[in-house]
Amino acid sequence: AKWLPDSPYWKITSKPANLPEGTEKLIVRCCISLFERLECRDYCRFDWRLDAQGNPKLLEVNPNPGWCWDGHLAKMAKYAGLSYSGMLGRILKAAEERFGMEPENGAREEERAEQLPLDAGEVA
Repeated sequence: AKWLPDSPYWKITSKPANLPEGTEKLIVRCCISLFERLECRDYCRFDWRLDAQGNPKLLEVNPNPGWCWDGHLAKMAKYAGLSYSGMLGRILKAAEERFGMEPENGAREEERAEQLPLDAGEVA
């Protein structure tokens, strides 16, 4: 298993694909189409491989990839120039938009703490 240090898969690393422009555009178009068709929400991860002739093949769709700082989703975001906190912010923003919520622009922790009860016993 890839999470066991003794596994031959432990040392496999992710790296940018540096694809030909046509191949990259095809993969992006397919990802957008599949995201909509499969009714994914807010975020997901598509894993692709290229065959010996360089044709893209979809390996899997992960509609709920891990958010961990060292996971593949975070690595892909970094390759796209997005920080870990930026990635999380975009996921949360997508969920807010889906639910029709307005983001709390600039709300400070102290202000929010004053509005919330300290424990469930204080809820009327």
